[in-house]
Formats: sequence, structure tokens, C-alpha cells
Amino acid sequence: MSKWRLEFLLFSIYLAFGISWLAYAPLLPELEKLFGVTHAKGAMIISLVSVSKAFVPLLAGILATRLGLGRALGIGALLASLSVLVPLASDFNTLLVLRFFFGVGGAVVVTLMGAVTMRLFERSELPMVNGLNNVAVNCGITVALFATVPLTRLIGWKAALTGMGSISLVLALAWWWFYAGKLTVSTQAAPKGEWMSVLRRRETWLVALAFTGPLSLYLSLNTWLPTYYQAAFGLDKAAASQTTGMFNLVGIPVALLGGWLTARLGLRRPLIMTAGLMMPVAALGMIQAEESWLRLLSAAFLGASFFLYVAPLFTIPMELKGMRPESVALLSGVVFSTAYAVSFLAPTMVGWLEQVTGSFLPGLRMVAFGSASLALAGWLLPETGRRPVALRLAPEG
Repeated sequence: MSKWRLEFLLFSIYLAFGISWLAYAPLLPELEKLFGVTHAKGAMIISLVSVSKAFVPLLAGILATRLGLGRALGIGALLASLSVLVPLASDFNTLLVLRFFFGVGGAVVVTLMGAVTMRLFERSELPMVNGLNNVAVNCGITVALFATVPLTRLIGWKAALTGMGSISLVLALAWWWFYAGKLTVSTQAAPKGEWMSVLRRRETWLVALAFTGPLSLYLSLNTWLPTYYQAAFGLDKAAASQTTGMFNLVGIPVALLGGWLTARLGLRRPLIMTAGLMMPVAALGMIQAEESWLRLLSAAFLGASFFLYVAPLFTIPMELKGMRPESVALLSGVVFSTAYAVSFLAPTMVGWLEQVTGSFLPGLRMVAFGSASLALAGWLLPETGRRPVALRLAPEG
């Protein structure tokens, strides 16, 4: 079993999840009219996926120990493939239920990816593989934001979204065929007290703090920027969606570069803090700049800040003293649950504030400033990396 073939399939499953997650964002105004719902309720089409990620990660590890890691991932992939049915929902509540279970599938997959990665890959390979895995969903989101509107105009929104969902179904079946019963990664139960040990770790909550602010901003921008740009700057639907997609597009090579820099530099915290300081400034520029060139420039810096930190941040737990793959799965569960429990409210809050104030700006500014939690947590986290030999100071004498 080639670890790189397995990694490619895992990457593809989460990429396809990203496509179906945010393909609905450019279509929110039409879907709100179709189902007769407000902005706050319409945002639930996107944010309800995050609700499932608020508690499922805590259960994913238990599922893996009972069924085996390969089968647990397979169940997650199958639930994510429910995206093929979502466009066929006859009413808004059915659509939300299907989106919720779709989110459950993605939450299972992303939580267990780290345990697989830590077990299969060498320490020197972890930063690059983590960077790759953490950008998978964003590759899918970028595809969604650039392709949904043109594809919808060509074949209609139901056919377009069903076609996107069918990619997840094919990949889920491929996982079950090749790996579900063959993956030999250890799934032993956590030793007694390990849950409490993870919960007591200061680093667990600092990683959660670091991830929550950027995630709240990221979900809010992907949900509302297409609608905001149409209303505030008069962009058509395609241009608004593609401008939103720019920071996702820029972020893909930056995430891979971040993984390379993390391995090359040998340190974790400098990249985290740099991204945390740059993110609020770039977000405000993208939200408020009236000139299109300045919005695009801000998008470039925002994309860089969104993805520069992912490899070092999620490598730190793997390098903490006493951490095993099972411990990392537990820590990841706490981090994802905490971050999504808070951040799923962010798009709904932005939509509610727009109804109250008549503008998206108050809510978008709030989540932009909140993303500075990344810089604060980066400053407080321990440095787990080691400088490469060439960068160390020569010993005295």
C-alpha cells in the first residue's frame, strides 16, 4: 500500500467536500428567494455544515477505535457524498438536514486525517503533508467559487450542484474499494486519563484559539462576500464570486510554501504570528477598498495570511512531548469542535447584523478584527521546531 496513493485519495475526498460546501455561496440570494428565507436563515446553508464540526470531531476517534480507521474514514466519505442529494431537496428543512449530515462526513474525514498522517509519514515529511491536507478543502472551495456560476448558467443550478456532489460519491466508493478494510494504522483506544491529559494541556486551547478567529473570518467572507460585492460595488454575480475566490486561489500555493518554509526554517511560531498580524489588515482592505485593484491586492495578502499558518500550527501538536497519533486525534477533535462551535455562528451573526443595520460592514469588520486571535495564540504557543543546522549559531569557543 503506497502511502502517497492513499494521501492522494484522502486529499481528493476533502477537496470534493470543499467544492460542495461552498458551491452554494454564490447562489444564496436566489436560494433565499426560492425558499422564502432571510439572510440569517440563508446563511445556515453554509454554516450548518460547521455546526456538525462542533461535536463530531470528539466522536470520530471513538468511531475509529470501534470500526477501524479505514472504515471510519469510509463512513465519513459516504456521508460527505450526500451532497449529491442536497439539490434535490423539496423544502428548506430537508435541505438543511442533508447539509448537516454532509458536514458530519467532512468532520469525520478531517479529524482522522491527522492520525493517518502522523502514523504513515516521517517527521521531516509532516510539515509538507500537513500543508497539503489543510489546503485540500480550500482547493475545492476555489473550484466552487470560480466554476459554480458559469456551470449554473450552462446546465442549471440543480444539475451543477448534483454533478459536483457526484465527485464525492465516486471518491467514497474508491476509498471503500481500496482502503476501508486494508488500512492498518493503529486504532487502539486511548489510555485511561488521556482525554483529561489532552484537555488539561495549555497547548490544546491555544491551538483552538489560533484556529477560531481565522476560521470565523474565512467562513463569513466565503458566505457573504459574493452578496456584499453585488450590493456594495455593483459587481455581477460571476465577478463577485470570482473576486471572493481570489484569496482562496492565492492561498493554495502559499499553503504548500508554508509547509516547505516550516520544514526549511525549522521554527513554527514566526510564520503563525506573521500570518496573524497580516490577516486583519488584509481582510479590511478586501472588505472596504472601493478600487478593484486594491481589493485584488488585499485578496493576495489575505490568501497568504489564511494559509501560511496552517502547516506550522497543525504540526506543533505532533511535536509536543508525549503525543501519540491517538493523542493527536483527540487534540484535533477538541480543536475542531471548539473552533467550529464558535465560528459557525459568525456568518449568521453577519447576516443578522445586516438585517439590523442595513449593511454587511459591521459584521464583516468584527470578524476581521477577531482573526487577530491567531497572532496572540502564536505568541503564547511553545516553539516545538528545531532550527536547521545551517541556521544555528556556532557554539562559543
